[in-house]
Amino acid sequence: MFKVKKGTGKYLIGAVLGLLAGAILYFGQPVKWKGEAIVRIGQILQNQTQNQNSFSIEPLATVIERLKSRAFIQAVAERAKRNEIMSLLNIDEDAGLTIKPTRNSDSLIITVVGSSAELVRISINSIAEELVSKHDALIAAYEADIRKEISMLNSEIDVLSKRLASMLDGQAVARPKPVDERGLVTGFGVMAIQHELDYKLNRSSLLRESISSANIRPTSLIESASVSKRRMFSSVWRACLFGTLLGVFLSVLWVRWGK
Repeated sequence: MFKVKKGTGKYLIGAVLGLLAGAILYFGQPVKWKGEAIVRIGQILQNQTQNQNSFSIEPLATVIERLKSRAFIQAVAERAKRNEIMSLLNIDEDAGLTIKPTRNSDSLIITVVGSSAELVRISINSIAEELVSKHDALIAAYEADIRKEISMLNSEIDVLSKRLASMLDGQAVARPKPVDERGLVTGFGVMAIQHELDYKLNRSSLLRESISSANIRPTSLIESASVSKRRMFSSVWRACLFGTLLGVFLSVLWVRWGK
């Protein structure tokens, strides 16, 4: 057993040196800045008869892969006009970009860590803006396809309406006579055209409704980027306490093994 009095001086030396080391570690540690923002992925609501189905503009897994891609990061750097963003966000270089989906939600938490608060803030805002821009383009393409189909339906509806009106006018001017085979064929033709016309009118109405603002929710930044310091020790007293305890521990080893 070692004597306490004999080792007291070594304990004090270890504690003081540990305290100083902790202070130096705190003030000398590299300061990192952490930026975080929450982006909600847009949704498209489809009303099919009595059922309403919604789907994301892009699946979350696809969005995450998009955000990590070299092409997207380059687009972000070009949007921000800061070439440093390429190395800051480059996944191949184990950079400070992290994307995490929120639980039971259609949102993503985007985190960027770097040595410059300004660059971190610009990077995370540019990421959100670029993603919103990409998804707005996808929505525009979706709406263009819907409008193209509506235009085709309108042309077909116009043709069917004219055919139906012509057949009905022909029946109206015909002299009353017993129903014959030709009359039955005409009647069935009118019913078939009317059925097809109703289907196309209903389809056109549903398509118009699907691209209304009430059924399309664009991707948006729901929580603006917040930037804060990121250190191993958040305060000087924590660093000093850690250094002191470490110094005392090393002093114990010094006394025990120095005999």
